[in-house]
Amino acid sequence: MKSWNKAAAVLVVSTAAMLAPQTVRAADAQPAYPGTQELSVKKTGHYATGAPKEGTGAEIVSYDAASKKAFLVNGYDKAIEILDLTAGTIKPVKKTVISSVYAGFDDVTSVTAHPTQDFIAAAVPAAKPNRGFVAFFTKNGDYIGRVPAGYHPDMITVTPDGKQLLVANEGEPNPSYSDDPPGSVTIIDVAEGVQSVLADPSKVTDIDFSALKAEDIDSSVRIFPKGKAMEQGWKIDFEPEYIAVSPDSLTAYITLQENNAIAKLDLVSKTFTRVSGLGYKDHSQTGSGFDASDKDGKINIQPWPVLGAYMPDGMSLYQSGGKTYLVTANEGDARADWNDGGKGYSEEVRVKDIASKIKLDAAKLKGFTQEQLDLMKTDGTFTDDKKLGRLKVSNAVYNVTGAVYYDALYSFGGRSFSIWDADNIKAGPVFDSGDAFEQITAQLLPAYFNSDHESVKFDNRSSGKGPEPEDVKIGRIGSETYAFVGLERMSGIVVYNVTNPAAPRLVTYINHRDFQESDYTKNELGPEGLQFISADKSPTGKPMLLAANEVSGTLAAYEITVAGSYAATPEEDAATYTIGAKENGIPTMTVKPGVTGLRTFTARIASSEAHYGKETAVFKQLRGGVQIGLTAVRADFDQAAIEAQASFNVAAGDVVEVYVVDELTNDPAKLPNLLQK
Repeated sequence: MKSWNKAAAVLVVSTAAMLAPQTVRAADAQPAYPGTQELSVKKTGHYATGAPKEGTGAEIVSYDAASKKAFLVNGYDKAIEILDLTAGTIKPVKKTVISSVYAGFDDVTSVTAHPTQDFIAAAVPAAKPNRGFVAFFTKNGDYIGRVPAGYHPDMITVTPDGKQLLVANEGEPNPSYSDDPPGSVTIIDVAEGVQSVLADPSKVTDIDFSALKAEDIDSSVRIFPKGKAMEQGWKIDFEPEYIAVSPDSLTAYITLQENNAIAKLDLVSKTFTRVSGLGYKDHSQTGSGFDASDKDGKINIQPWPVLGAYMPDGMSLYQSGGKTYLVTANEGDARADWNDGGKGYSEEVRVKDIASKIKLDAAKLKGFTQEQLDLMKTDGTFTDDKKLGRLKVSNAVYNVTGAVYYDALYSFGGRSFSIWDADNIKAGPVFDSGDAFEQITAQLLPAYFNSDHESVKFDNRSSGKGPEPEDVKIGRIGSETYAFVGLERMSGIVVYNVTNPAAPRLVTYINHRDFQESDYTKNELGPEGLQFISADKSPTGKPMLLAANEVSGTLAAYEITVAGSYAATPEEDAATYTIGAKENGIPTMTVKPGVTGLRTFTARIASSEAHYGKETAVFKQLRGGVQIGLTAVRADFDQAAIEAQASFNVAAGDVVEVYVVDELTNDPAKLPNLLQK
């Protein structure tokens, strides 16, 4: 066990002995939230770019272990910010505005730091309809040069062996579709350094999808080449979003978000070999439901006769049992982003606007019979704003038998994360988190359920894409593998243990958004890009997670520790209470008959596994099952067994629970981690 040299001073914070039940906040009601809590995630750093709210001040972050610097995309200033993470905190070093080094640079969308060479590479769009660039800078922020990329480069990464840069080029159309360039992936050979690339244009290869044949593309892939012949469809319509690369650097997997698909790219032959459709999530089944209405005034997670297009944004991969697994954050994205205020094409429509054309087919929905679906035509399911009326679905998939009709409703995004067998994507996900994200946030933050990242309003995202999983990163801690999933709208991060791809376990949910804070620069709103830092590369020697928050324009740093294992053992006091335990192992002390007044409760706290920092022993007083008092004792309990005490004004039958958390807060958005095992 690692020895921590920490002081054992004790700080006691007591609530009033008769605290009114309605004033008890969610964070105090431990242990009332799900998850194994095997990891403790603590925020150690916060940096505000100063961009205006919703100004995309912090989008993507990349960390360099050699220099202990983070490189942050500031979309508002069209800049790359260099930040020092040496102490585990965040200190600004330099800001490089990309338009100041070359007039053709119109924006910056992504950045990656090379693991061994002294350069960072940025994805830099040009003004439409022009091709974009990859711009090179030293890790001190000095401009080196540029090479061409595809149309609208949106994400850049470096292969694990460090020999190639890969750029996902979306190739978005303009609002009128008069210009719709091809999506592509640009491969840049940097094995011999940046200068060799600048001197030799042949080291830059842009690969589109024109060489694919129809048999290389699953029939379920969404292809809508507006105004183009179908034989040209995939070249024009495929829009690369995110790239994950196999550990051997031989294969890349690319999310095609709007196409609801993943493309496979052979990095040796530099050819696309397959485009796999992800299919649709059956929201009619128990455990895969969602809240469909922002007008019903309540949390209402239930099965609905809807199929969800997974449409992942961020994606990572890992290997287990000799197989490669892809992990996707199923955000969803309708073809409407370039709609320019309604002037262009949009496939988004509310269910009530197509209600007269709906004829659902039970063969596509396992959770409802045909009789039940037919009844929905007249019971208001498709027209009532408190049911499915306001849900946004696609108008691009329909049937025609004399007239247009919809035999299925297709919503955008899975409101989940999924794990896929990379060799058999077509078979469907090995695991999907179902409705867990909405269930977790409904339980932990019910007053802010499905709130937006731009404003606090209960339930206002339910008819859209719910909590909206944006990015996912995989991290190895000890012998276990974890997935960190950013929920863009709720502004939280969900952690799962995915060591067994077929049976992941929820670990914890962290949310350092203060829903009552009016100063957005002090908040963490809209995690857009995540970066996991392993312990061997971390500036503190402990695993870390960085979260770039788009709406607040902030970067947050989190330190991750394996949660300690603690035992709280009540001391005998035969005159005052009897000792017992709840089903979850939390010790209890029940006040004996005839005992009233101010009484002291004592427990010895000891650990079998160290936990970084101090811990908190919580004594919670309940009367009739309702919390009426709380005392927190703060100390370094893994130094040695320490006696903790709390005093309450009691009545016979009162129950005092005692358990250990890492820290206590009255803010329901900042939940402590339960350390007691």
